[in-house]
Formats: sequence, structure tokens, C-alpha cells
Amino acid sequence: MPDLSGVELAREIRRVRPELPIVLMSGYSGAQLAARARTAGVAELLRKPLVRRDIAEALARALRPNNS
Repeated sequence: MPDLSGVELAREIRRVRPELPIVLMSGYSGAQLAARARTAGVAELLRKPLVRRDIAEALARALRPNNS
């Protein structure tokens, strides 16, 4: 994304649609990213490389009722 990071985009989405679950995927790792994502309201943080099972499980958790 040329103008926003994933975390910044998550913040903007949360501002407009606070009830919308957000799943963020990143090639970066570390506690700092996880903390920024959590603060931005990200429901699930996936790290590359991905496997289908990880995506399916993260989406199931994010879409579970009362997750927000």
C-alpha cells in the first residue's frame, strides 16, 4: 500500500466501521507489530508464509460472534 501501512489502514477501518473484524497479514514479525495491530483493533494477525489452515482458523476466530 503506497500511502498507508496495514496497521494504519486497520485504524481507519475501525474508525469508520468499529464492528468489522480485521485480519491483518504481514511478512514482518515481532512484538512491536503485534502490539500496534492489537491497539489498532486487529482481531487476528497472520504472518507469512501462510498455509490454508492458518487462514481458515484465523477467519473463523475473527468472525466468531462476540469477538469484537
